[in-house]
Amino acid sequence: MFIPHRTDIQWEYFGPPGPHPEIEGVCGRRVRIIQEKSFSKFEKFLSTLMKAPTHVNRDLDDLNSLMWELMDGERNFVEIIQLMDSTFHERMIPTTERTLASIDQLVNLGYVRIEPLADDDPS
Repeated sequence: MFIPHRTDIQWEYFGPPGPHPEIEGVCGRRVRIIQEKSFSKFEKFLSTLMKAPTHVNRDLDDLNSLMWELMDGERNFVEIIQLMDSTFHERMIPTTERTLASIDQLVNLGYVRIEPLADDDPS
């Protein structure tokens, strides 16, 4: 069994609470991921000259925001899928495919990593 876990990227809550399960530490508010831009020396010079932002804000929708909250390293894929399905019902259909696709996208962006469950026996 595998557990999705957020990486150490800066993020914050914004907006009012939306649908969410009654779980400690889960508030249902929208999530904004704040990613620092990486510049070459020339790009850094230009960005300073132009007073360009040094980071990118990625605002997640309510579905992905809840999934982000649930990916705290304590829940496995099955638990997250069940909680997403019971919270959003028909909005999540097909729940498994949509949840896994969203997690895959967050992994590809470097915001989430997948770790094996600590007590899994490989044999």
